[in-house]
Amino acid sequence: MHPESHIESGSEGGTGCQDANLEKSQSEVLLLLKTITESLNGAITSFNDREYDGCRAECEQLKQENLKYAASIESFERLVTNASRSGSDETYYDAQLPILHAIHHSVNESASDLYQASEYASQGDDGHAMYHSRRAAAYVDAVYANIKRFNENAGVSNSGSGSFASPVPDPPDPEDAPALKADLSDIPDPYYIPKSRFQNTHDEVKRLLGKGFITPYQCSIFDCSEMAAYIEWKLECHNVTAYIATRDDWQDGYGHAWVIVSLRGGKYLAIEPTVSVNEGNLGAEMITYEPEYFVYDQLFEDIYGASEFFGVGEWDWWNKLELK
Repeated sequence: MHPESHIESGSEGGTGCQDANLEKSQSEVLLLLKTITESLNGAITSFNDREYDGCRAECEQLKQENLKYAASIESFERLVTNASRSGSDETYYDAQLPILHAIHHSVNESASDLYQASEYASQGDDGHAMYHSRRAAAYVDAVYANIKRFNENAGVSNSGSGSFASPVPDPPDPEDAPALKADLSDIPDPYYIPKSRFQNTHDEVKRLLGKGFITPYQCSIFDCSEMAAYIEWKLECHNVTAYIATRDDWQDGYGHAWVIVSLRGGKYLAIEPTVSVNEGNLGAEMITYEPEYFVYDQLFEDIYGASEFFGVGEWDWWNKLELK
């Protein structure tokens, strides 16, 4: 992938716009879009230069900028809806707004795939890195193709011809999707065994955690990842929706794993598995609502997704615990 610059600074929309606020709002959208493409180009350059840590940092910044861009589109769209427009203006904006939304979507996809490509490349997994880099490249092409269409529509509006282009479709996934990274046959089958049904509430999670772990914490043997995987397994077996969360750079600079539970009513709680590392500690002490536990690099729905990403050996609590 190679960075390019495609935004024409003079593309301000169609003629005859009667609302100055509408013109100002469109200019703000385009200014944010230009910032986004600069960040996207920076992330691409870092990846091409094999500066994978820098690429991931730029992808995180890009996602935040894309959120601002999405908010500006929504504000612009509200103004368009409420403005008094002629028929030609209405046709113009009906064509341009879907293109702006399509750019937002393609930026999200390209940032996510660039991040994943950097993650895999830094681990030496060239197969997965190539797959995600190709997918990212396709969405980057879609970003610039839609910017080109936006600019072309602006020119059409200025000429008065009224024949506007629609957004380019999403690119297909690369056909050479890589095989699973890990041999999942090491995971017990069946893994999730249905037991008595609990509910997704704070009190029910507290009951399931009980007195916490009796088996002591051992770094690289029975640590946060095995503990988190066991908690996720136990909760899911009791019909409580739980996820394994990971972060590469935790508070002490090391990687970390924990559990997030989706509560009834749309709220969430987190479980810090390493709090209860001594026999007799209450599992309730593991429950937290601290904001840092809801910022993560990966969120896995089950043991299979976590094992595909990090390998089964990172989570194999079943080889470390004796269950009664």
